[in-house]
Amino acid sequence: MDVQISKVLLCYPRGSSRYLAGVDGFLEFAYKDKTEDTTILCPCEECVHTSVLSKDEFCDHLIYNGILQSYDKWVFHGESSDEHNNDQQPQPHNEEMLADMHGLINDAFRNMYDDVPMSESPDPPNQHGPNLEAEEFYKLINDSKKPLWPGSGLSQLSLLVILFNTKSMNKWSDKSFGDLLDTLRMAIPDGNELPQNFYEAKKIVSKFGLDYKKIHACPNNCQLFWKDKENDDFCSICKASRWKDKEPETKLTKKERKKATPSKVLRYFPIKDRLKRLFMCKETAPLLRWHHEERIKDGALRHPADSPAWKVLDESCVMDYK
Repeated sequence: MDVQISKVLLCYPRGSSRYLAGVDGFLEFAYKDKTEDTTILCPCEECVHTSVLSKDEFCDHLIYNGILQSYDKWVFHGESSDEHNNDQQPQPHNEEMLADMHGLINDAFRNMYDDVPMSESPDPPNQHGPNLEAEEFYKLINDSKKPLWPGSGLSQLSLLVILFNTKSMNKWSDKSFGDLLDTLRMAIPDGNELPQNFYEAKKIVSKFGLDYKKIHACPNNCQLFWKDKENDDFCSICKASRWKDKEPETKLTKKERKKATPSKVLRYFPIKDRLKRLFMCKETAPLLRWHHEERIKDGALRHPADSPAWKVLDESCVMDYK
């Protein structure tokens, strides 16, 4: 099977016949000059080229975990870099993200538009002054237009968004991300304007929203320290201390609590904000509405939305809304 065809097939959903055909094409290519008992690096989403597996294990991983989507040139499995030309290479996700940077910002701050008059100018309106969310919006607009250096095709904001996307796709550690920022600060003109570490970069990108809440938890997983137990210093069930290096049932003063380190932390990602963002984005909103607007409704059970359970859930949501 042709390599390019295999790559296209591997973009289909896992478990589909086309995806499985792509897996067969990948195996055929990877083992074209190897014996059946040769072990090779696994490019699945879990392993990310860190595990060496047999052919059968390799196949199972690709089927159940999926292939790493950023792995578009199979250099670890026999593909030479000169086998590609510019016309054949898939369009990088980063270029699409860069081209629609203003759209990304607009989607992030869509719920602000009803309160603040918008114009073509990125400068804040003078009437009454913009609210805090509007100020963040205008600052992001300005940052997205300011190049890293004169003549650069990237702004600081677009560079950070691309780096965070690459970090997520390739499972970089926070330290490796910070080390890369240190290198970029030395390598590019005006590099001192870049954030100094991962946490500073995270503060900038977090302006897009979708943050998380930290909730302390019992080290033995008995309870969460929130709501009526938010100010407790030890678990009401097992009596274990909420804090590291503290004896059970130990109570701390406010001053001691500020310096104490929690034994376990739960990171809670609020679902409402994420659903709002999905519905705000012009690319994902139609997908979320498809089951209601585009689905064939002929009584046949061909989609989860056709099931009685889904219909009961819809009715309960309508009742709650009323």
